[in-house]
Amino acid sequence: MLPAPGLFDRVIFGGFSAVVRCGDPGGLDRFRAVWREEVASRPAVDGVAVVLGAGNVTGLAAADAICQVFEHGRAALVKLHPLHEPLTAMLARALAPLVESGIVAFVVGGADVAARAIASPSATHVHLTGGTATYEAIAASCSKPITCELGSVTPWIVVPGEYSPRELAFQADAVAGSIINNGSFNCIATKLVVTSRSWRQREAFLDRIRFRLAEAPPRPAWFPGVVANWETLAGRPAPDDGTLPWLFRTGLDREAEGHWVGREWFLPACAEIAIGGDSMEEFCVNASELAGSLPGSLAASVTMPGRGDPRDLRRAEALVEHLAFGVVAVNCWSAVAYAMAGVPWGGFPAATRAKPKSGIGFVHDPLLLPLVHNSIVRGPLASRLLPPFLPWHPRAAPLAREVVRLYDGGGLLSIARMLPNLRVAG
Repeated sequence: MLPAPGLFDRVIFGGFSAVVRCGDPGGLDRFRAVWREEVASRPAVDGVAVVLGAGNVTGLAAADAICQVFEHGRAALVKLHPLHEPLTAMLARALAPLVESGIVAFVVGGADVAARAIASPSATHVHLTGGTATYEAIAASCSKPITCELGSVTPWIVVPGEYSPRELAFQADAVAGSIINNGSFNCIATKLVVTSRSWRQREAFLDRIRFRLAEAPPRPAWFPGVVANWETLAGRPAPDDGTLPWLFRTGLDREAEGHWVGREWFLPACAEIAIGGDSMEEFCVNASELAGSLPGSLAASVTMPGRGDPRDLRRAEALVEHLAFGVVAVNCWSAVAYAMAGVPWGGFPAATRAKPKSGIGFVHDPLLLPLVHNSIVRGPLASRLLPPFLPWHPRAAPLAREVVRLYDGGGLLSIARMLPNLRVAG
């Protein structure tokens, strides 16, 4: 899937690659035939999808609507979360050709608006991005087909090995950035860092994460219900200034403190657990079992050393290949896969309406790939350039604007304008 031919993706996603793994229906020729059938049939589904947008990330609902239109051939009624009401006109302008042709429409409201939209005889499908409680309420009262993305307790596994100071800092910064981004109100914010109890560099790695969290200002408690949840997890009252400090619980005892990872805490918090494993085999088995026992199956990240015993590296690679998550990101945050927009995004297959885990179905599948199993995204163990999603990047906003202009036809001029905004990782 990546790198794609041409210049732009190679500039924006330099050093990254993505592979989509699909089931084998009986050989390559049979797979091509199944793929042709999928390309012919999926966009001809027709009907109207009610797209229920999440309240955390502003672009999700619009992206889900585009998926319904172009991947499934459905019109879309997009119900925005009340938090996003000020963005309604802007999103409508962004999708103006679809809005003006009557294919996409936006409304804003709460559960009552969603219920009326779903009950409409015109609605043939429901797509939800949100929490498990919302999904269960809709599934219990609706017989229409549902696809959904419900989040997860997202793990970041750090494979023990020898990392250079630069590699260690870069990977710890990536973990910290995945916690801090958007105030940690992300379905793939890292919620559990998994390390080896015997890893020599463990404390240095955790110290770097602590440093980044300590220098990040507390974010406003803007998401509904977050203050009460933060107080429950922290065991103390929230500050009076309307912000929530970062919580980073290291050395988690899962038996005594299982509530830290028993559900997805949609708030600025993350835990670290050190597991046993005197050999790479034992560590990988323990890490795989732990990850598989967490609620959800949306995405996981794995930091892997670039050198060491070849047998250990092969065993670590086997860990990556067998993690049961929709996206497994190696040496990078799984949000990179979402940003690529062409990598199928959703929970690991086998979810059912009764047990949806992290969701049913995929979005971001413009190639209409059939039998999607999961995707593996790989990034550099360390990079010379500071990733723009890290909150301490001093020029992230102008850099992001030039990325938008690049894909809007800005060409080489936009690339040139990016150069003054690049910063060296340190």
